[in-house]
Amino acid sequence: MKALPVTGTAAERPRLYRVPPVGLSLAERAEARRQAAGQRTTWSFPGYDADTPGRAAFNAGIAYGVWGAGDYLAGVLAELAGHLTTHAMHVIHAPQYGVTAMLTHCEATISVLALRGRAVDVIDPGIHRGIQDLAHSWGSLQLAAGPAVYGTRTLPAVAPIR
Repeated sequence: MKALPVTGTAAERPRLYRVPPVGLSLAERAEARRQAAGQRTTWSFPGYDADTPGRAAFNAGIAYGVWGAGDYLAGVLAELAGHLTTHAMHVIHAPQYGVTAMLTHCEATISVLALRGRAVDVIDPGIHRGIQDLAHSWGSLQLAAGPAVYGTRTLPAVAPIR
């Protein structure tokens, strides 16, 4: 089998990802790309367990603390995760919930996906007072895997994401 000839230079080929400014070493470029992508992690919890909101809150708080959000903000985001999970469990019945915590630049997002869930009430997380107090924006989505609720909070400048 014959290899196809490579034509043109690397500068003429389309970029597959954003490349940081010229003058950075390869390691610095890789770090800049990683920083731009942010941090994200997801946990799965059973839908039948009353401790699910507490466990989701604990995991989210630890994650945001490790990512450099600070103790106070990590606590606020943990509380938001607990409220979102509680709300999802009350209005969407599902056998399993996926809770995702994400931090990009200075924005933290927590989402709760009710896997194969069925809505039994109004899904809007804005009707939950705890979510209104803690999140700067919130909403719901209908995904192929099931309904999801999310809350987002803009954070003051945090330490670089590790």
